[in-house]
Amino acid sequence: MDEHASSSRRDIAAIFRDIDTFDPEKFVAHLTDDVVFRFANAPELTGPAEVRKGVTDFFATIAGLSHEVLSTWESGDTVIVRTEVTYTRKDGRQVTVPNADILTFRGEKASEWLIYIDLAPVYAD
Repeated sequence: MDEHASSSRRDIAAIFRDIDTFDPEKFVAHLTDDVVFRFANAPELTGPAEVRKGVTDFFATIAGLSHEVLSTWESGDTVIVRTEVTYTRKDGRQVTVPNADILTFRGEKASEWLIYIDLAPVYAD
């Protein structure tokens, strides 16, 4: 994290480590029962069951991923996270793309999660 990052009350690094396990159950464990989730330009998903299916479907298109958390900013219940995500494609090639997430928390779980990323390089020939 850079010097401008706030010290979050929530363990954002742990959330992204759970995502990197490639386990949809660990992903949805960080969500409220009524979460609203949007990944890139995909349709909005509501609730852990829809998010679990969406994440499972997405994971089926890649071989792996890892996040490097670069910085976080926190204001009230909202946390903005800037990362670089390295995707491992099915052909073994790795592609790293910049990413920004906006998470709104209710307690320790995200009630809204918006992911701003361009996935085109991940699927480009």
